[in-house]
Amino acid sequence: MAYAEKRGNTWRVRYQLPDGRYDSESGFETKQDALDHGRAQETDVKRKVFVNPKDGRQTLGSWAEEWAKVMDVAETSNRTYLSRLNAVILPQWEDTPLGDITAIGYKSWRNKLADRHSKNYVNGIEGVMRMLLDDAVDERLIPFNPMPSKAKKRRGRHAPVDAEDTYVWPTPRQAFLAAENARSLRGDQWRVMILTMAYTGLRMGEVAGLRRDQLRLLGLEYGRHLRVQWQGQWLSTHAKHEVAKGESCESIAELRLADPKRAKDIADLNDVAIEARLRVGRKLLLPKGFTLVPPKYSSYRTLILPPFLADLLAETLASTAHDVLVFPSQRGKPLRVDDQFYGRFWGPMINGRDEEPSRRGRPAQTALPAVKGLEEMVPHGTRHGHKVWLDGQGHPRVAVEERMGHKLKGVEGTYSHTSAEMELAIAKGLQKLWLASQTAGEEVGADWAHRRSG
Repeated sequence: MAYAEKRGNTWRVRYQLPDGRYDSESGFETKQDALDHGRAQETDVKRKVFVNPKDGRQTLGSWAEEWAKVMDVAETSNRTYLSRLNAVILPQWEDTPLGDITAIGYKSWRNKLADRHSKNYVNGIEGVMRMLLDDAVDERLIPFNPMPSKAKKRRGRHAPVDAEDTYVWPTPRQAFLAAENARSLRGDQWRVMILTMAYTGLRMGEVAGLRRDQLRLLGLEYGRHLRVQWQGQWLSTHAKHEVAKGESCESIAELRLADPKRAKDIADLNDVAIEARLRVGRKLLLPKGFTLVPPKYSSYRTLILPPFLADLLAETLASTAHDVLVFPSQRGKPLRVDDQFYGRFWGPMINGRDEEPSRRGRPAQTALPAVKGLEEMVPHGTRHGHKVWLDGQGHPRVAVEERMGHKLKGVEGTYSHTSAEMELAIAKGLQKLWLASQTAGEEVGADWAHRRSG
């Protein structure tokens, strides 16, 4: 039971904590004020909503260190969260006690971020910060999250909404022209890669992680397909792998690292013999670097292929030297989408380049025409384009969303299903787009892009 003690000119209250120990707070002007506060704390203890005011003195940096150790998210999400935490959140809040973070202080910081970074990046920072503080509330370190609720109406100046869709995505003709530029830059394999992105809607990571054993290219003209099972990512942290029956270091290296020769790296990292028999269920750490991880949102799916693409993929498998991956880099290694990829391949492919003579041992470069209307398009634009094409052909929404790897919500998601006839119609529709793309004039794609950008 709480009781008060006189301390100089003020009163101190002592009250019982959830673990049975007593804590105290000082500085109350009257005995009754002290008792009222102590009894309120003990009431919160009984209601199991007690938050010790002293816990709020833990700094955000100290809490973030604990929080990062227990995050249970996919390897790619873990990398993203830690990057945002270390690059932006900690430089501002690392030494600030959790209890000292206020809504006004947070809003001021956010406004400064908005002046320096894109809206999407700021939203990502907010997402990590919200999770960090929400979990601090769950751990009873602070009584509430000081960040404004998403549902709370915003005060202040009205922010106009830009209703114009300025995202850049290709028409079938533009995708054809970009693929032709890709072939001029790096050969047939890269042409097929661009067409695969455009006609399947695969994410860039899913293309980089597409394994040869995920393709089924024999059978009926419209019976060939690919399976989205992995995405390739370059990780700066160790991914984990749970051993299945019959797996070895070598088979795991082939499955998750796309290179059985890296079996020794797995063995050394986990302090096991490379030929050791691995216990089923054991969790092994994987070396940093290129790793095959589950697709985003676990969006596993099987995609029926239009005949032209199935034929091109069959030719690619026959000509590509890599034992595991469909689309390796020029040097036969896993594909890495970095500044070099954009500077030497993606940029010239969509923006064109001037002719350059041979100099200092560097081979001559032929001129490439720009693909009109695709300036500033990123690889994800082909995924946007794929959905636009399917929507434009009027395919059922459930079939389109399933092909994209999305889940419909509510009643529609429960009772709508994709039939074989729907999948066949999509493949036939894509085949028609491909045939038309080879004869359509460039002005069609340029006009479409002009109308989208205003």
